[in-house]
Amino acid sequence: MGLAAALLAALVVLVTVARPGPQADPAARWREAVAFELGSLARGQWGASEQVELNIALGDPRRITVHHSGGGVFSAIGRASVGKAIKAIQDTHMGSKGWDDIGYHFIVDPAGRAWEGRHLDRIGAHAGSRALNLGNIGVLVLGNFDLQQPTPAQLGRLAEMLSSLQGRFGIADREIYTHNGIRVLEGLGPTACPGRHLSEWLKSRKEN
Repeated sequence: MGLAAALLAALVVLVTVARPGPQADPAARWREAVAFELGSLARGQWGASEQVELNIALGDPRRITVHHSGGGVFSAIGRASVGKAIKAIQDTHMGSKGWDDIGYHFIVDPAGRAWEGRHLDRIGAHAGSRALNLGNIGVLVLGNFDLQQPTPAQLGRLAEMLSSLQGRFGIADREIYTHNGIRVLEGLGPTACPGRHLSEWLKSRKEN
């Protein structure tokens, strides 16, 4: 190999080494870190559709709103059955309501598992208005808590989740709302969500 060819080869190597690879999305790293802290199952575990248009940022998290799924009594604990139920919620939100994804950021099932819903860096569709959804983390607890009690496993995981989110983002107890409570804040119509049993638990958590 001649001197010129050797120099050219060395230059190619240097450029290749120096060239930065594709940069990870900072928002993706952030939400993945939170999901890891919470021990939540990834969206792929419940077959989430990724044909979504997530183009509005959540903003700095400053509130948490807790919901129940309502309807009939929900008692499924098998991972496959729960995954199908979460996927059905996404299908309803995207198909019937025209939303761009499932409305909630996290879901807690009767077995005490946490599941990742909508990407945490994107605004949810759960509180009642865009203003209320900004900076508001939506947590869905599966069940109808007018008709049934949350399981001890659910309440244990929900307590851990709330404490972890509060610690990471500096969210005060007064900024944790029931769905009905957050709607009252903006003068919207009342709702039974998240059911009286879960509402009572959330109230007692603030008082203790």
